[in-house]
Amino acid sequence: MLSVFEFSYRYVIPSIRKRLAEKLVEMGLTCGETAKKTGLSPSAISRYLSGERGAYINMAAHSDVDRAISELAALIIDNRVDFNDVQIQIHRIAIYALSRKYICEDHAKIDLKINPKLCSACPTLFGGLTRP
Repeated sequence: MLSVFEFSYRYVIPSIRKRLAEKLVEMGLTCGETAKKTGLSPSAISRYLSGERGAYINMAAHSDVDRAISELAALIIDNRVDFNDVQIQIHRIAIYALSRKYICEDHAKIDLKINPKLCSACPTLFGGLTRP
């Protein structure tokens, strides 16, 4: 079984980073500036933007998650967060999406032992930490 933590590390976090990179570029940053402000390599940003990385989960499909990513992008643009704050916010957004069971169907496609209708692991683990 693929644990929720491993699934998050391999799929959820990269999908959030992809959407964040898209937002930052849409807001006028270059790939290099986006890399520097997020602590990622320019190569990673390029791969996120081309869909080679982080494309498994469509974070834009969940308006509240997408809004949280937009808010983080605005903080980055305004230089109101540093590298550590960016990482914390990315993980908060991931925890929120997991706690709301937005990602269950995606997890079940990777791990056939997961039954999204019966599984309550993420709401149980992360339900008290749900502020994105």
